[in-house]
Amino acid sequence: MECIYQPRPGRLLKVGFLFSGGASSLKSAFKSSIHGVKYGIAFALTDNQNASGIKFCQEVGLPLIIADYKQFCEKHRLKPRDLSQRSTYFQYILEKIEEFSVDVLGLSGFMLIITNPLLPTYYHHILNIHPFRLDILTGPKVQRLEVGDLRATEVLKLVRLNQLVRKYKGEDAVYDGMINGEPYAQSTLHLATEVFDEGPILVCSKRVYFDQSWVQKQLKSHNFGPLRAKADSIQEMMKWECDGPAFIKGLELIADGRLAINGVTVFLDGEELPYNGYQLE
Repeated sequence: MECIYQPRPGRLLKVGFLFSGGASSLKSAFKSSIHGVKYGIAFALTDNQNASGIKFCQEVGLPLIIADYKQFCEKHRLKPRDLSQRSTYFQYILEKIEEFSVDVLGLSGFMLIITNPLLPTYYHHILNIHPFRLDILTGPKVQRLEVGDLRATEVLKLVRLNQLVRKYKGEDAVYDGMINGEPYAQSTLHLATEVFDEGPILVCSKRVYFDQSWVQKQLKSHNFGPLRAKADSIQEMMKWECDGPAFIKGLELIADGRLAINGVTVFLDGEELPYNGYQLE
C-alpha cells in the first residue's frame, strides 16, 4: 500500500493542471478556500491555443504553458489520432513541466488520452474527473452490472471472467446514462491509467437525479433534440456543482496523506474503500 502523497511539514501538495477547454475544475480548485492551505497550483498547461480557460489563467497570474497539439503534430509530421506517435508530444510536455516538480497532475477537461512517457512518470498521480458513474459495468453477456459497493479486487475478478468494461465512458456519458434509464448522475474522480476511464475511483460527487418520466416520454416521441439539450444543460451544471467539489475533496484527502493505493484498491486512513470510492453524498 502506497500513499499517493506523503505530507511534509511546511510544504503544500503541488498540483499541475492540464486542460483543453474552459478548465472548470481548475477554476474551482483555484478558487477553493483550501487552495494555498492544503495544496498549491503550480502551473496550468493547455493543448489548445484557443482554449477559453487561458483567459482565467492569465487573469489570476497562474503560470501557463500553451502547447498546441495540432501545431505540434504539424511541425513534427505526426498523425494526431495515432496513439503510437503521441509519446513525442508527451515527452515534450514532460520537459516543459519538469521545473515545477509537482506531486500530482489534474486533468480538467483535457481531451487527449495520456500515454508514455507522461503516464508512467506520474503513474497513480494523475487525477481525472469524469461526468458520470463509473461503477456500472457491461460486457458481452451482461448488459448492466452495478458494482459500487463491492471490493475492487472482487470487481477485477468479475471483469476478467466476464470481459466487462465500464458502461458509461467518454464525452457523452451523461446523455447515454440518461436515455438508458439511469436514475442519477455522479461526477467521478479517478486515477488515470493505461485504459481510458478505467482507473481506480477516488471520489464520487453528490447525485444529480434525472426526471425519467420526462425522458421516457421524449424517447417515445423520438424528440432527441430536447434530450440532447437537457443532457448538455445537466453536464454544464455538474461542472460546478459536482466536478469541482469532487476534485477539491480528492486534493484535500491526498494533501492530508489520507489516500493510498495498492493495485486496484484505494484506501482511506488505512481502511479499504469500496469500488466506487469516497462518496460526497
